[in-house]
Amino acid sequence: MNDDCFLLKGSVITTFILEFSDYNAQDFEQQLKDKVQSSPDFFSDTPVIINLEKLDLDVINVDYLKLISICRQHGLQTVAFKQTPQLNQAELKESGLALLSQKACGKSATTNTTNENNITPAKKTRLITKPVRSGQQVYAEGCDLIITGSVSGGAEVLADGNIHIYGTLRGRALAGVNGDTDARIFCSNNEAELVSIGGHFLLSDSLETQVWKLPAQFYLQDETLHVSPL
Repeated sequence: MNDDCFLLKGSVITTFILEFSDYNAQDFEQQLKDKVQSSPDFFSDTPVIINLEKLDLDVINVDYLKLISICRQHGLQTVAFKQTPQLNQAELKESGLALLSQKACGKSATTNTTNENNITPAKKTRLITKPVRSGQQVYAEGCDLIITGSVSGGAEVLADGNIHIYGTLRGRALAGVNGDTDARIFCSNNEAELVSIGGHFLLSDSLETQVWKLPAQFYLQDETLHVSPL
């Protein structure tokens, strides 16, 4: 077992991915509680992707909201579900979490579709002209996201493409949530709680030592999420 992996009965967490091979809410909560007590620093605001791929959801009942609540009560910051055909889309939407593709979780790749002349169609852009308040979530499906105001702490903005924030980013920004590792995040003032591109994360404690309270851009290079000044 390495430092990035620990085992629970019926589940395994591997660097931001919580993967279940079995699930019982009561047992999971007790196991998680015991693990937090033994390694509290590991769980402090750790972002995770939930993967239910190995469960037969027709047989095993998983209350998504309860699962998310258990995780957050013990310091895990759930940010997305890994895509699987078994997921109940209505319950998934109610959970408020993003849905990441196989590529975003590091297991498979996708390719962009093109027309007969090999020209990639232009993406539409979702434009938000009001500030995004704490507790709000904005998702730009299949396109870029432009926000002319600020994103408050406790708010979350997501896009399948790039994210442009012309105010202060204090909350969470997740770009390329459907697997686009070329996506970027731009903000006029970086005070982010969390940024993610294609399933790779940086938290505020890392960001505060880099480009903090300055214009910044975030991008992936060699499977590592970088931040640089604008």
